Amino acid sequence: MKLGSNIIDIQKKNRCIVLQKLMEHPEISRVDLVRITELNKATITNIIHEFLEMDIVKEIGQISSRSGRKVAGISLCMDDVVSVILCIRKEYVAAAVCNVHGKLENYVKVPYRDDSDIEKILKQFKGEVEKQLDYCRVKELKVLGLSVATLGWLYHEGDCYYIKADGAEVFGETDIKGALIKMFPDLEVWVDHDANMSALAEWNKLGKARERMPESLLSIVGGIGFGGGIIIRGEVLGGYNGIAGEVGHMGINCLTRQHGNKSDFGGLWEDYASPLSIRDNVRENWMDYPDTMLEENAALEDIYLAYEAGDDLAEWALKRAARYLAYGLTGLIFILNPEVIVLGDEIIRSEKFEKQLYGYMKKFLPVELYKTLDIRFSDYDKNGILIGAGLAMVKHYLRTYEMIDFITANY
Repeated sequence: MKLGSNIIDIQKKNRCIVLQKLMEHPEISRVDLVRITELNKATITNIIHEFLEMDIVKEIGQISSRSGRKVAGISLCMDDVVSVILCIRKEYVAAAVCNVHGKLENYVKVPYRDDSDIEKILKQFKGEVEKQLDYCRVKELKVLGLSVATLGWLYHEGDCYYIKADGAEVFGETDIKGALIKMFPDLEVWVDHDANMSALAEWNKLGKARERMPESLLSIVGGIGFGGGIIIRGEVLGGYNGIAGEVGHMGINCLTRQHGNKSDFGGLWEDYASPLSIRDNVRENWMDYPDTMLEENAALEDIYLAYEAGDDLAEWALKRAARYLAYGLTGLIFILNPEVIVLGDEIIRSEKFEKQLYGYMKKFLPVELYKTLDIRFSDYDKNGILIGAGLAMVKHYLRTYEMIDFITANY
């Protein structure tokens, strides 16, 4: 949709600005809306009056303003506006419904019946989405569209979207977005990779917690590798082909051997610092630690428990990972200079590990950058990706001003 600058577009833009702030602030006053939107008082008064008449905003009585004074508060009440979420993983597909506030309903996780046939997988996707749409009809929910979080890195070629993931090559030759649009021609379809979706959830949660959205955020999710999401002033940085943020593919050792069957580009950051690399290092060095409590092929959670218990092998593996994690983060800080870095998914949440990580960061970073360093560990489990997918659809509607048309048609 190409946006002009006529009066209708300006009105839609102002209303979307107000809606976005209402979503970011569960309770807010008109005075604070004027301050944070920089719209004049008359404009805010008119927009809120219109939203009250449409029943998408409600009065909530007295609240504390930023100045500490008691003022009349308002709150958004669009709980029945939702996106259907599809989360594509290597071994299963998850589906849910997510409203504009990030609340999930009707979550299901279903293994693939046949993970070698893309047509059967697509048929399974269609069935899961149809079940969610049926749920929305029964609950009388208003559906914005279908938001899809994919595994691997998501390569854009024009309007075509291809999933590129090791061990899941079955997805690689299919335009996943085109296939879903063909299945659901009447639905708005939004597709992005899981790390970007996760970053949106982290950005939104952090902004609500401190009443100010971060200027920039780097979110790294760790599992079999590293995926990254970069948000700058509220927008996800996608890059020319949509692969911006794939930090795990950053090279940190040009002298290493080829990395498996991934590519001819070895010495990747994720080979040294990801949760999978920790498991690999434990297995490869197990014979050198005869007193370890770990089995040779120990699960990641067992390694983390052994690390906290002081096991020599686990401590060596985690200390090594902390050093390489800090090394890669240092390079990214010089490139992106993010206000906040969030580490999530299977990366260990541990005060002991955090202390080691900060210790290495202090060695690698200049004091000017170290003193402003803000690294956080995610509170989300896998649901952060689903919540982020819901937020991505909402942001799409607000960015294009189509949210106003949707509200007008449905309220």
